Amino acid sequence: MSFEFWFATVILPGIVCCLAWAAVLLNEWHYKRQRARAWSGELHQPLGQEDAALVSKATLRAAAHLGLPDPVLATILGLPASGVEQARENQTPVMQDWLTLERAAPLIRLSRALDHGLGGDPEAAESWMRSHNTAFSARPIDVLQTAGGPQRVLDHVQGLLGSSCSV
Repeated sequence: MSFEFWFATVILPGIVCCLAWAAVLLNEWHYKRQRARAWSGELHQPLGQEDAALVSKATLRAAAHLGLPDPVLATILGLPASGVEQARENQTPVMQDWLTLERAAPLIRLSRALDHGLGGDPEAAESWMRSHNTAFSARPIDVLQTAGGPQRVLDHVQGLLGSSCSV
């Protein structure tokens, strides 16, 4: 048998299998680390003033790009509904601790991915967020408001874009 046959039938599937298991193990490690950080109270440590302001600004910009109203953003961040509105009005940071930052990170990355994938058209991003998506059997804006929803939507968009999007 030829090398090409062995490569295509034995070696390449073995490599793919190893990479898939590595991804599973890395994902499991990440979630265990995240749970450990939550138990230790590390996620409730306050952010520095400059960091809080910078991440808050990026989060509010991402929410505007995706067409998310303040109550939806508050749900995603785990804040009271009035918290985002008051922060916007008073020009104070929305982010206060690492937990809120971790909840906002997939949202910021999703905004960047959609911006890249849709050619920078904010109306297209907002329309996509409000349209029924068969992959979720729901609208992405509704999925974002569920536990793990922002990461699920981000993973879906990155899967659609493939390796062309490195956010």
